[in-house]
Amino acid sequence: MRYILIGAVLAFAVPAAANATVTVFSGQDDGAAVGGTFTNSDAAAANFFAAALPYSPLLTTGFETLPVGYSASYSLPAASVAITGTNYGAGYSGISNTTFGNLYGFDVGNGAGKWLGFPSGDATFTFAGSTHAFGFYSTGVQSVFGTTFEVSFTDGSSQLLNVPVNANGGVNFFGLVDTKAFSKITISRPGNDAWGIDNVSYGFPAASPTPEPASWALMLGGFGMLGTAMRRRKATPLAA
Repeated sequence: MRYILIGAVLAFAVPAAANATVTVFSGQDDGAAVGGTFTNSDAAAANFFAAALPYSPLLTTGFETLPVGYSASYSLPAASVAITGTNYGAGYSGISNTTFGNLYGFDVGNGAGKWLGFPSGDATFTFAGSTHAFGFYSTGVQSVFGTTFEVSFTDGSSQLLNVPVNANGGVNFFGLVDTKAFSKITISRPGNDAWGIDNVSYGFPAASPTPEPASWALMLGGFGMLGTAMRRRKATPLAA
């Protein structure tokens, strides 16, 4: 087989701030190959999109419009991201369009696109407006480098969620939908693991310009194929 498939699609509610519920969606494709099929991750993403849609349209960005290279911060459609950690160069840190294989960061589309890496550091996403949903694909994560992988945010109280860690690299999708809104979220992965994230999705703030129809989750049709469609097809960038 081209890849090892381990894990299942998970969706569970986490106690959150008063009168709020955080629902987590996670799917693991342990050891999946670059450019391969990510069955569990895509299924989790589809469930995430369906749960998030009642709050607002979802926008997915795959970093394709950003220049290759390392920067402490990047501008995204209706958001920004600041990263920390040592710059280990192309294929490890910052925006990359190359990979050393499925034990490292890579693009989750056809394997030839761009992705964001920040080994031994964290990434903080700040949104132009409040959002109820946030999701992303992680690539190349290996448990041999540690089992700590966290997502933290504040929706009136501090929230800290643990992200599943693959044993053999490959792909994982992790998303959350919160009944209370938040405006900033941080992804942390301490240690020396060389990994990346791609296809970050978040609720599109109503106060921002309306995205092109291709950016709306429902426009892609049937939720059963939605995760795969959003992964392999980058969202249309917003006009300035």
